[in-house]
Amino acid sequence: MKKMTIFRIIWAFFFVTACVPAPAAQKQYKVQIVDAETAAPIAHATIDLHYFPSTPAAADPVHPQVTANAQGELTIQSKAEPVIWQVQADTYLEQQLSTRDGTLPPRYTPHATANYDGIIHLYQKPEPQLIILISDIYTGLLTINLQPAPGFDYVLVDDLNLAFAAIDPQASYIQEVAGMRVFTATASAEGVVDLVVTPLLYDIEAHELQIQNSTGVLPYYDIADPQNTERGIWGNVNEDDKRLNQQIQLFVGTRHEYQEFQQ
Repeated sequence: MKKMTIFRIIWAFFFVTACVPAPAAQKQYKVQIVDAETAAPIAHATIDLHYFPSTPAAADPVHPQVTANAQGELTIQSKAEPVIWQVQADTYLEQQLSTRDGTLPPRYTPHATANYDGIIHLYQKPEPQLIILISDIYTGLLTINLQPAPGFDYVLVDDLNLAFAAIDPQASYIQEVAGMRVFTATASAEGVVDLVVTPLLYDIEAHELQIQNSTGVLPYYDIADPQNTERGIWGNVNEDDKRLNQQIQLFVGTRHEYQEFQQ
């Protein structure tokens, strides 16, 4: 199934909610980048700022980039414009978060201290896997409700949008067990999964979910391809439901069943 890329989703967020603001003075932020599960500083991590229309995949050659010191500390200046904060470090999962006005993403600021404007938590690789188990006969809408783990919540950032962030500076970023990267949940008979998530699982992209029954993992199908008719996963697989409704919705069934569902 075709999917919207993460940078298209991020920039769609800006155009849905507001016009692009005029350039403004830069603001300086001092942050620390740490291991999400141990809180140990990550030396030499980098932050790249991508201002609209630049993206991580199509970056402006002269975009801002700053490298952290041995204590994971860095100071970076950001313009008051729509921007993607791209944070990277060797052996860690890349993180991309956005703000409309160049400020620090809401996920960083709850951990501010006297020394730092925000703390950035990165998870070590490998990427997490989320397996959703369903019955062999289930047909219909599969709804995965993303319930914040203790210390996290959906924080209002404007009249229309929420951000997943810590509300307690001491919130634990560990998903079940430190270092665990494969997670399994079982859908109810009604096709509902209530999943408690830290940022590790919240950030997983919808198309990366594995929907599995006793025969194995069901394929994702594209309704635009007439050859796809068998039982599988259908729908507009993107991140919008996470941002707007705190859930992911997919359809399980054949092409014909999915078409009937849409009517």
